[in-house]
Amino acid sequence: MQRTPKKFFYGWVIVGASFVVMALTMGIVTNCASLFVKPLCDDLGISRQAAGWITTAIYAGQLIAAVFSGRIFSKLETRFVMKICSIVLAVGLLGYSFASQLWQFYLISFVVGVCLGWDHMVPISMILGNWFHEKQGLALGAAFMGSGVGGMLFNSLTGVLLESWGWRTTYQIHAALIFFLLVPIVFFVLRTRPEDMGLEPLGGYPQTNPQTGAPSQSGWMLGQVVRRPSFWTFCGIAFLSEIAMNGLMLNVSPHISESGYSTSFAANISALCMGSLALGKFLLGEFYDRMGPKRATVWPYVCTAIGLFGAALARYPAALVPMVCCCGIGGAYGSVGFPILIRSYYGSRDYGSIYGLVIAVLRLGDMLTPIFMGAVFDAMGTYVPAYWLMLVTVAVMGVGCILNLQRLEKQMPTLEARAATEP
Repeated sequence: MQRTPKKFFYGWVIVGASFVVMALTMGIVTNCASLFVKPLCDDLGISRQAAGWITTAIYAGQLIAAVFSGRIFSKLETRFVMKICSIVLAVGLLGYSFASQLWQFYLISFVVGVCLGWDHMVPISMILGNWFHEKQGLALGAAFMGSGVGGMLFNSLTGVLLESWGWRTTYQIHAALIFFLLVPIVFFVLRTRPEDMGLEPLGGYPQTNPQTGAPSQSGWMLGQVVRRPSFWTFCGIAFLSEIAMNGLMLNVSPHISESGYSTSFAANISALCMGSLALGKFLLGEFYDRMGPKRATVWPYVCTAIGLFGAALARYPAALVPMVCCCGIGGAYGSVGFPILIRSYYGSRDYGSIYGLVIAVLRLGDMLTPIFMGAVFDAMGTYVPAYWLMLVTVAVMGVGCILNLQRLEKQMPTLEARAATEP
């Protein structure tokens, strides 16, 4: 008897498309931001702290976007929002190339940040959650590693473009990449849910409505979650952890350059860190699938501590090895770890709103990181004291995070039953 061939699951195309979305959004806009710090400071005559506010404005926009993500994505179709944001993002990057005043950079950065917030992590994690009820860690890790691969490729490209053509032309090339690559993918390849194509998610539906047969979701509503101290403890730990983990990745290029290495070497180290981030996201997704949420969460904290130790001693070439090797899994925590932790401990019922609030907390940490790093550099002429302080912070937060996850497990032995009994 001839066996019927198994159909290809379109969800893996969604993963590939999401990979490219992350490569073009975070890979260009976020992960290449540090390469523009010195050129902007030299050309416009501004301080490092003032330049840091440009990145802060991007994170401020992402914070606002995250706060309203639940409301936006509950009222508007996810892919429709991404279409609009992709176009505006390209226009924003083009606008950078014509800016000459700081306030113009800050305004454009805020708009770019809002578009990023509604164009990558939150909607992509929602889309992948719709398509994958099994192998969700693998799908998230594979998709989100796009930011690392994109950062690796575009860091090297941007370093060459900055030296050859200057920062204005480099921004114009970035805008063209977003418009001619990102926009078509969002318009023609992505699909919000498998039902849009008459398909089911990988693993099928965990629960169905007995009357309609439609999939049902369980878990907490945002109004229930915000009344629990353990949730705000979770957010506080996430906030401080994000400052330390983002601080490790944010200023790699200028820090290496200030440590006595050439600009091209610093750009290559930054590119290697992006490659490490790409691999780290894939590995961390596998860790969550295989180890479970609590055990897997130990790894980002340990790796970040090692990476910060290497960054603090970057003037010694040997210290660059652990920094590059370990920064990837540490940097992957914000994008891969939190979607899985939120679904694991709070369910899918109001995932967009809860995840959006956590992302807002993370973006607040991201927003403050360049201000803190810039202030340390302006005061001491080096980023090293900031790295030592963040090393202590991440060690303390790692212990606190694991203890809080244990507390959550004890408080919520049966998620669906407890959530269903509360208003």
